[in-house]
Amino acid sequence: MGEPFQQRRAAILAVGNEVVQGFIVNSNAAWLAQELGELGFDVAYHLALLDRQEELERRLKAALAEGLLIICTGGIGPTEDDRTRQAVAAALNLPLELDHQELHTLHERYSQLGRSFPKGSEIQCMAPKGAALVRNAFGTASCFFIKRGGGGVACLPGVPREMKGVWREELRKVLVDEFGLGARFFACELKCFGLPESEIDLRVRHLLTDGGKHAVEGAILVDDAVIRLRWRLSAKSQAEADAVLAPVVAEARKILGDVVFADGDVSLEHATVELLREKKLRVALAESCTGGMIAHLITQVPGSSDVLIESAVTYANEAKQRRLGVKGETLSAHGAVSEQTVREMAEGIKRESGADLTVADSGIAGPGGGSEGKPVGTVWLAASMGGETKAWRMLVPGDRELVKWRAARTAINVLRLAALHGKLPDKPTHFVSTVDSK
Repeated sequence: MGEPFQQRRAAILAVGNEVVQGFIVNSNAAWLAQELGELGFDVAYHLALLDRQEELERRLKAALAEGLLIICTGGIGPTEDDRTRQAVAAALNLPLELDHQELHTLHERYSQLGRSFPKGSEIQCMAPKGAALVRNAFGTASCFFIKRGGGGVACLPGVPREMKGVWREELRKVLVDEFGLGARFFACELKCFGLPESEIDLRVRHLLTDGGKHAVEGAILVDDAVIRLRWRLSAKSQAEADAVLAPVVAEARKILGDVVFADGDVSLEHATVELLREKKLRVALAESCTGGMIAHLITQVPGSSDVLIESAVTYANEAKQRRLGVKGETLSAHGAVSEQTVREMAEGIKRESGADLTVADSGIAGPGGGSEGKPVGTVWLAASMGGETKAWRMLVPGDRELVKWRAARTAINVLRLAALHGKLPDKPTHFVSTVDSK
C-alpha cells in the first residue's frame, strides 16, 4: 500500500483565439490538471494557443520530444479555424484518415434532429492514422488518442461540459489501460463552511499527513468562504485507499462537526436543499442586498421546487413595507440596514408564505452608501422558524460582488444548520456577530 509508481509527465494545450485573448476563461486546464494528477501524471505546464496550425505543430513536436502526454482541448470542430486534428497529424508525420462508421453515426444524428448534414463536417470524423477514436456522446466532434513512447496525444472538445463528459466516460479508462496505471492516486474531500481557513488548519493539521507511513498527502484549499479538506495517496484500488483514508476523514468530521457540509464535489446549496428535502421543510426568502442571489443558488439545484416556496426581492423601502409589512416607523428609526428591519422582513415573508423557515437580508454592498456606523460591507441577516426569530450582523470586506456572494452563502448556511438541528443556529459563520433574539 502506498508503493511508489513511475511518475509520468503531461502537458495541457488549450486551442482557441477566444481563450488566448481572454474572452473565455480556461477552466478546462485547472480541471484536467487535477484529474491527471490523480492518475499519477506530473503536469509540466498549461498552454493556451491561437488557432494557428504552424504554432500548434511546433508546440506539439516539442512536447512529444520530451515524452509528455499531451491533452489538447478545442479546435476539433468543423469550421475553418478548427485546426487541431491537422496539427497533430502533421506533428506526428501521419495522414488524417476518415472513420466511416463515425461518419455514418454523425449523419444519423443530424437526421434524427431533422437537420441536413453541414458541408465540411466530415473533418470531425477524422484522426491521424493509427489513432484510437474516443467516443463523444456529448457532442458531434470525434475525439482520439495516439500513444508515442512514454507519452502521446489525446484531443478533446473545448466546451467544458463535453470535455468533462468524454474524459469521465471514455478517455480516463483509455489512459489507465494504455499506461498500465496499476497504482495511481485516489483522493477524498470534505467541504466546510463556517470557520476560517486558519482555524480549520489548527484543528485538523495533525490529520493532513501520516508522517510517511502510507504517503498520505493532505491539503486545505479555499474557494471563497468554502474550505476544502483534501487527502490523496497512491494505491492499487479504491478499497485499498479507503482503508487508509476513511479513518482520517471520520476523525476530521468528528473534530469539525457541523462545519462540514458534504463529502466530495457537492456545493453548499446542493447539500442544503437535500437536507431541507429530507426534513420536509419549506422555505421562503426576503432578499434586499443579495438581489435574488440566494434564490438563484438554491434553484440551481434539481429538486429545489420541493423546498423553495418563493423569494421576494424587496430592494426599495416601499417594497419592504408593501410586500412584507415592515413598519414605516421601523425604517424611519433604524434604517433599512438594521436588526429591526430584517427581523420584520423574515417574519413578514413567513407570515405571507406559510413557510416553515425563512431568511431575510439587508445590507450595504457598496461601493457607496456606507457611513461611520454602517460601513460598506455591513449586512444584516435574520431567520424565523417556529416561534423564534434571530438576527446576525456581518461585516464583509471586499467589493460589491463579494459582499453579495458571502451574504447569500451565509444565508444558505443558516438554512442548512436550522434543518440539521431543528432550530435556528446561534452563529452560522465566523463572519457574523450574534444578536440575542427577542
